[in-house]
Amino acid sequence: MRAGSLLLCLFALPVVAFADATNGQFMGYDLGAGYTETVQTAERTTTGNLLIVANSPLKPADIKQVVLVATPVTRTVGYISAASWFPTEGEARESARRYVEILRAKYPDWSFGGEVMDASFRIVEVNFDKAPYNLKLRLERNTHEGRDMWRFSMGLGWQPKSKKWQAWQDMSDTEQSAKNTTDREQLLEDSDVRGL
Repeated sequence: MRAGSLLLCLFALPVVAFADATNGQFMGYDLGAGYTETVQTAERTTTGNLLIVANSPLKPADIKQVVLVATPVTRTVGYISAASWFPTEGEARESARRYVEILRAKYPDWSFGGEVMDASFRIVEVNFDKAPYNLKLRLERNTHEGRDMWRFSMGLGWQPKSKKWQAWQDMSDTEQSAKNTTDREQLLEDSDVRGL
């Protein structure tokens, strides 16, 4: 029994060691895979997809939350975002700098750049790219748990206009159209429409 457990662990190690953004994997989830866990927290985006707070992410200890953007019916993941909040901009920038260094070391063959600056000419976004994937790091001021804070986030998605991105968008559009039709039919079935 003990030898079997050890063997199982040895076979499992390479999977964990090689699970990375190069394969579309981030924070324990895969782009293009269905989210099969019970959804505890989900809300609709303005585009009709779901924002799902991940139940069991594989993440560094200082990352507070992982959120997935998924299609509304099959919950196929199209974007994976990890975030932490800080009381000051300095703390958030320090965390962002550390992750830029870590990701540059982990993905040396990814193109690095695509900086975006704010009105004060401070960098608030950088990108790592390797077709078909984009890994975006962003710093922004926002409200979290009723307090004004600084949010640092990292997100993995497909490069805009890539075939993978377009396929996911098409799937999302199809699911949303079908869901909207079903929701309308259910509304009419559940409502008193006499005289309407």
